[in-house]
Amino acid sequence: MVKGVNIPTDEITTQLFEENNFTHIETIVRNIPNKRMPSKNSPSNIAGETASTMKNEYIVMCQKN
Repeated sequence: MVKGVNIPTDEITTQLFEENNFTHIETIVRNIPNKRMPSKNSPSNIAGETASTMKNEYIVMCQKN
């Protein structure tokens, strides 16, 4: 999420690969249990306004045709 807008980078990555002769095999979603970044931050720098940070990672698997 950037400035309150969710950016589907896994879908964008899949689309870019498919446009370049790859086949999407699978997207694996996995939790990030021991991340170093806090679970919430304040991207606006306004006291009390917080937003969640990433909780999952998306592993996009594609195969060259």
